[in-house]
Amino acid sequence: MNRPIQPPWEPAVIEFENVTKRYPDGTVAVDGLTLVAPAGKITVLVGPSGCGKTTSLRMINRSIEPTSGRITVNGDDIMSVGAVQLRRGIGYVIQHAGLFPHQTVLDNIATVPYLLGWGKKKARARAYELLERVGLPSAFAKRYPAQLSGGQQQRVGVARALAADPPIMLMDEPFSAVDPIVRAGLQDEFLRLQQDLGKTIVLVTHDIDEAIKLGDNVAVFREGGHLAQVDPPARLLAHPADEFVEGLVGRDRGYRVLSFVPIGDLPAHPVPTVAVGASIADGRAAAGDEQWVLALDQDRRPVGWLDVNRDDVSVVEPPSLRTVGTTFTSESSMRAALDGALGSPSGHAIRVDSGGALVGGVSAVEIARHVASHGNVAVGA
Repeated sequence: MNRPIQPPWEPAVIEFENVTKRYPDGTVAVDGLTLVAPAGKITVLVGPSGCGKTTSLRMINRSIEPTSGRITVNGDDIMSVGAVQLRRGIGYVIQHAGLFPHQTVLDNIATVPYLLGWGKKKARARAYELLERVGLPSAFAKRYPAQLSGGQQQRVGVARALAADPPIMLMDEPFSAVDPIVRAGLQDEFLRLQQDLGKTIVLVTHDIDEAIKLGDNVAVFREGGHLAQVDPPARLLAHPADEFVEGLVGRDRGYRVLSFVPIGDLPAHPVPTVAVGASIADGRAAAGDEQWVLALDQDRRPVGWLDVNRDDVSVVEPPSLRTVGTTFTSESSMRAALDGALGSPSGHAIRVDSGGALVGGVSAVEIARHVASHGNVAVGA
C-alpha cells in the first residue's frame, strides 16, 4: 500500500515507472515512459510537436492523469495525495507567464502563499524578495501584467512559481514567447537562480539549443510518446543513440559539443600590441607584416583591434578600433575560444587572465588542430 505524500519533499527525485497516457479515442500520447529526474538538477524534455513531452510534464502535477504506470517523488506515489495538495508543493511556469491580468505583480507572485494560508504581510514580504531575486525593481510591485514587457512577465511567472519555495518546478516552454536576445538573458538568469536554489526542475522545450544550454540531463522524445535517449548534454551530442536523435541535435553537433570541452592546455602565442593613446606609427611598427594590432589599456586589458592600413587614423583610440570579440580564460570552453576567433577581424581569439589582462592569442585553425590532436576526451565519457 502506498504511503501518503507529505509535501514539500526535500530533496526531490521524480521517477516515471512505465507510465502511459492513452486517451478515450485510442490516441497514445506517452508510451511506457521510464525516466528519472534527479534531485536538484534540471531535466529537459525535448522533441518534435506531439511527441508527449508536455503531457509527461503535466502528469507530474496531475493536471493530466496517467492511464497506467507510476510517478513517484522520493518513492511516494503522487496518486496517494489529492491533486490540489500535490500542486501546492510544485511550482509551475508556462509560456506567456499565465499571470492574472487584474492582479498586481505583487499579488500575482503571492498567489500560492495566500492559498497556503500565509498572512498578507508574510506573503507580500516574500513577493518583494522574489522580485529582487529575478532582477526586477520593487517599483514593479504595483504594476499590472499588461504594463510589463514579455520578458518581464516571464520573470514574474518564475517568481510566482518560487513563492512558496517548492522543491519541484515544472516549466512548459517558459522562454519561447520572447525575442531571442531577451530569451538568452532569461536563460542566463534562470541558470544563476538554479545555482543558488538547487530545485528539481523538469522543463519542456522544442529548442535543442535551449535544452543543451539549460539541462543537466536531456530527455529526447520521438513521435508516439517514446523516449529515444536521456543523457547529459555532452554525451547526447557526442553519442546520439540513433539517426532520429542525431537529426534532432543537428549536423553541427561537433561544434556544439565544444561547449563541453575545457580549454585545458590550449597554447596561446604572443600577438602584436600597442597602447591606447599611442600613434598610428607605433601601431604599424608593432604590427610588422600583420594588418591587425591589438590595442591595450594601461592594465594590459584588450580594448580593440586596430587596422594599421587605415590612413584616416593618427592616434590609437576606441572609435577607430574593431571589437576584440569573445575573450576566453582558463575556465572557458573550447567553443568560447572558437567563437572568439571566428568573430575577430584578425582571426585570433584572445586569452586573458582572471583580471582580464592579455595572455595571448590563438587562431581558429590552431584550435581545430588542438581538438583533433587531443580528441573529445572530456566529452560523454
